[in-house]
Amino acid sequence: MKESFYVGNVSLLFGGVALFLNSLTLFGKVDLRSAGVFSLITGLLQTFIATYLVIGAAGDPALTFGYASIYLFAFTYVYVGITFLFNLDGSGVGWFSLFVAIAALFYAFVSFTTNDIIGGVTWLFWALLWSLFFLGMGMNRPIDAITARVALVLSWLTLIVPALIGLRFGYFSTAYQWLWSGAAILTVVYFLYTMMKFSMLRTIRSS
Repeated sequence: MKESFYVGNVSLLFGGVALFLNSLTLFGKVDLRSAGVFSLITGLLQTFIATYLVIGAAGDPALTFGYASIYLFAFTYVYVGITFLFNLDGSGVGWFSLFVAIAALFYAFVSFTTNDIIGGVTWLFWALLWSLFFLGMGMNRPIDAITARVALVLSWLTLIVPALIGLRFGYFSTAYQWLWSGAAILTVVYFLYTMMKFSMLRTIRSS
């Protein structure tokens, strides 16, 4: 179990870095092909990690269910990486993101029913992010400014920071859980402000 905990956090760490780079592409700070290379490498790494952990679960339903969630990230990054590298239409990634968003809601529900509150909130954040990917890439809605900010914040809050803490200390202390909860509340406030701000800007520009 301890080994799988650390391996899982390696997956989270590089997934966070890939999401961070992809958010910067929406800000125009990173070239799409450059980010695509890292996304593809990360997706392949996560696919390997997920398969290794699922096999190691030896048929345990709860463990298999948890480890299989890594494929949601892995295939997203592989798909995004290929799309960026070959300059493909992003609608496929967008509609795939709808599936992932729905799956994330189910994982959130399971987390809440097992009293994993932080896990449940984290999955809700991811459901929001993938929903934005669907709206932006699948439905061609002009929401890149919102998606970029949500992706940037969540890359650190839900992936990079938890992974670094887990890798360094091997557990999540009560103090960390309180700090994370406070940060999550501030994140929700910031997301609401961001959505209202850019919604108002679009209204002003269209008037």
